[in-house]
Amino acid sequence: MPVVVAANPKGGSGKSTTCLILGTTLASQGATVRIIDADPQRTLARWSEGKSTHRDIVVTPSAGEDLTVTIDRLQSEFQFVLIDVQGSANQEMVAAMSRADLVLIPMQAKTADADVATRAISLLRSQENLFKRKIPHAIVFMRTSPIIVTREEKQIRQNIEAAAVPRFTVSLNERTAFSHLFAYKRALAELSAKETNGLEEAQQNAIEFAAEVVQVLRKQQGSAA
Repeated sequence: MPVVVAANPKGGSGKSTTCLILGTTLASQGATVRIIDADPQRTLARWSEGKSTHRDIVVTPSAGEDLTVTIDRLQSEFQFVLIDVQGSANQEMVAAMSRADLVLIPMQAKTADADVATRAISLLRSQENLFKRKIPHAIVFMRTSPIIVTREEKQIRQNIEAAAVPRFTVSLNERTAFSHLFAYKRALAELSAKETNGLEEAQQNAIEFAAEVVQVLRKQQGSAA
């Protein structure tokens, strides 16, 4: 069963949002999912204190339990294991990378974020050298406009393509609903259209993103077979 890690050294890059959107979308579609909140900020753990029917998908590592043990235990029980880790090259990052089938690198389409994403890829490369294996990865653009592509975003996309860095076709756009996930501690399907503008569009955005993640994972499995 695949292990998906969200990693970026920059705080506020969208790691927790990416994990929550992906995890709750897959769970809403009937998949069995667990999200390990290994980030000291415990953003997802606080979300799980709400009343969402999916709140049990978030787990925090047990005190004294090595993260790899937690990952292996959950991987044997659930179809998808997602991990939200602190971006720096700490013990949790190393543990998560050692088990990753796919690393998502969330970033905004801003020059400053692109510079930090480069550091994230460097961290990933060092882990590849450490474990002597390729770690599949791809950039996920966050908080982009679904209508307008800025000149800065176009340039960043061109630079990423020129550097042959994989990226997802689907971006997670700037959506009120994605903020309301945390404000109301609910999944997208549990939010109210009366309180959340553009909810249907956000739900479709999440479904398309989850579908692309699954497609990438299946392609990798087929290549490894």
